Amino acid sequence: MFLLIFTQVKLEYSTQGGEEMSLRGSRITKLHTNYIKKGRGQGSGKDYKPFIQAHDNKTASEGWLTRHKGWKTARIHHTLSEHERKFLYLCEWSDRIIDIREQWPLLPIQKTIEIAEQLGITHANVDGTPVTMTTDFKLTVLTKNEAVDEIVTVKPNSKLDERTLELFEIERRYFAEQGTAWRIITEDEIPEILVTNVEWLVEAKYLNTRPGMDDEILSLVSEELYAFIVYDAGQSAISKLCLRADKSFGLQQGTSLFILQHMLANKRWVTDMHTKKIKEFEPLVIQLNSQVMTSTSSIHFA
Repeated sequence: MFLLIFTQVKLEYSTQGGEEMSLRGSRITKLHTNYIKKGRGQGSGKDYKPFIQAHDNKTASEGWLTRHKGWKTARIHHTLSEHERKFLYLCEWSDRIIDIREQWPLLPIQKTIEIAEQLGITHANVDGTPVTMTTDFKLTVLTKNEAVDEIVTVKPNSKLDERTLELFEIERRYFAEQGTAWRIITEDEIPEILVTNVEWLVEAKYLNTRPGMDDEILSLVSEELYAFIVYDAGQSAISKLCLRADKSFGLQQGTSLFILQHMLANKRWVTDMHTKKIKEFEPLVIQLNSQVMTSTSSIHFA
């Protein structure tokens, strides 16, 4: 995926003269140089800085701009489309993925220009000025023997037009030369039920997202809440059950539901995440997690 910020720039100025277009290309080149100087597209884990960040764009693919505090990295992740956001949640849930670096730049730009020339493909550009290409995700994945990097670009089937596939071929060749696996993920490969359920949990991963919640309250309440939910045996809607628990334990309304979400997000409690969407007005059956690793999705990571 090439940088979305330039899509809007090109649309806004497409009727201007060649000299202004050339100046615009020069400004973008300087912008990219500044990104690199500031450390964007470098590092790993909590220290990684995405090359493109949500606040850089006035318009994103499909109208989506998302900033999400990572479950694995504890830093803010930046996604630029709905499909990127969904895939990010899938990666957060997977135990085998240990690092997520989104908006990864293909540097140096001279390398992608060289590949484009070899293929006879026009490089990603703004008014003829080549621009830095990025890919959606660089993942670090645990295998049986080691941790390996894998590149994933996320695109809906409807957007896989000829020009997009040309740019993807530049990406593929670039990473092939590095010996890094690369592939396209479409909406067909993102399990909708699992992603919807992870999204329901996402804000409860960290206790500090709820005012007044801390480890002490969690330790005092979680065991009793678990027994409260298990005793109900899936008879009551989870929202009503948690409200009754709040009243019984003398907690602020919404606390028990938050603790439930937190325990599920951290996989200390488990429920069926794969075959049924969690709905607060329906019962929810939970169990203690007795497994160290959990099954994550139908998508295979190397």
